[in-house]
Parts: sequence; structure tokens; C-alpha cells
Amino acid sequence: MAARAVRVLKVKCPECGRESALQVGEDTLAAAALSPTGLVGVADYHGDHVFVIYVDSEGRDRGTRVFRALQRGEVLRVNPSFLSFMNSVTGFRVGSGGWSVECFSGPPLALLRILRGEQALDLELRSFETAAKVLEWGRSLLAALERVGLPEPSGLLLSILLLDANSAYQPSPFASRMFEIAMKSRRLTVKVDTAAAELFREYVPRVHRLSPKLVDFALSVNGWRLVDAVAGPDPLTIRERLLALISLERRGVVGFEEVGA
Repeated sequence: MAARAVRVLKVKCPECGRESALQVGEDTLAAAALSPTGLVGVADYHGDHVFVIYVDSEGRDRGTRVFRALQRGEVLRVNPSFLSFMNSVTGFRVGSGGWSVECFSGPPLALLRILRGEQALDLELRSFETAAKVLEWGRSLLAALERVGLPEPSGLLLSILLLDANSAYQPSPFASRMFEIAMKSRRLTVKVDTAAAELFREYVPRVHRLSPKLVDFALSVNGWRLVDAVAGPDPLTIRERLLALISLERRGVVGFEEVGA
């Protein structure tokens, strides 16, 4: 059963100007009451950043913040509307070293728990028929998280979207690389070797499952931040665009250059 929304707070994000309608449910009020600060953060995913509004145990707005990076000890509750983008995952919690990010529409009935060291990923699934594949994708996500350390909230949520988009597919040997790139996507810039791209275009029709359109796409996003290059209307589109760039990275056509925040 979904948690009852006590109120909806409509607040404009100071970073991008987008108005967020943040649902404050009974579970959020209870979490605020138990928090040492008396507050809990409710987060909204805005692509390359996460907008957080802090509420008290009575559901009142106590301030906002734009997150670029997680802080140790931080607990973020993502606006349940985020779940509408996904098909297989209906709720999640991921945490490590004292921080956690979670999103549930109500108390979960059953969770798939994946552990790696001090990291934990809890997933509520629409159907446990996909659990075996999701388990392997989840392990790859935690392996990437271990290498990245404290992730940016936007990159972590992008990784959750990708996990959902991949849940129907067999795990890939490049899965961990995909999640690692996604977690750092706001800091990475796409760099295309144009000479290599033109050479690749000549022989790609002879390679199974590759298309010249890959080169066209890569050239069209040359110099873009990765988070902007893969942005799409749904997780499957994001998955296709990111996998296309990773495929070209393996062939020396594309590189990812890390830049400052």
C-alpha cells in the first residue's frame, strides 16, 4: 500500500528554475521525527543535479539545497514520482559508509538485498521473475560504486535508471564500466577522435550489430557533458545512447575526459 501523501510542496529549483512538486508522506514525517536534526530531505531528480527540500515532522518547508555530491551521514529520500520512469524497479535504497538514498511509494512488501562490503542495495521489484538478472546488474552497480566512492546524487540516480533499463537483458561484462561512467557523467566530457571516427565509418557496415549511425551520434555530441549527451525521454533511450558511446570508446573513437564540477 502506498504511503498517504500528507501534502505536496511546490518549490522552484534555484539551479534550473524548474518547479518541483515534492510529495511528503506519513513515512517522511516519521523519519523527520526520528532524525537527530528533526529534518529529512526529500529529493527531486533534475538530470545533472538533485534538488532537495528539507521538511520537519509536521511537513513544513525548512529550507532547500542543490546537491552536486553526497555527504557522509546524509540520508536522501527521493520524490516517489521518480519511480514512474521505471518498469521493473518499484522502489530502492542504496547506501554506503553512513549515507543512503532511497525511493519508495510506500512500505515495501519484499526486497532483493545485494551486498558488497559496507555497501547495500535494496530493490523492490514489480516481479521477482527478473530477480536473477537484476541481482547481477546490481552487483555490477555496487562494484562501480566501490571504485567511485562518494557518488554525485544525479549520477547515482542515473545508474538506478540504467539498472532498470537493463533488467530484461543478460548481464554484460561491461556493466560495471557503464555504471561507473554514469555515476561520473556530470564531470565527464565526450571527446571524439574525428580521424578515427571517419575510418570507423568505412568498415563499420561489415561489423555485425554496428551501424554508421553510431558515428553520427558520437560526432553530434562531441564536446558535450556526458550527462547531456545521453539524456533522453526514458531509461531505454539513455541506455542505448550510453552503450553506443561505450562501444566507440572500446574502439578508440570516443574518449571521456574528466573535468571539474
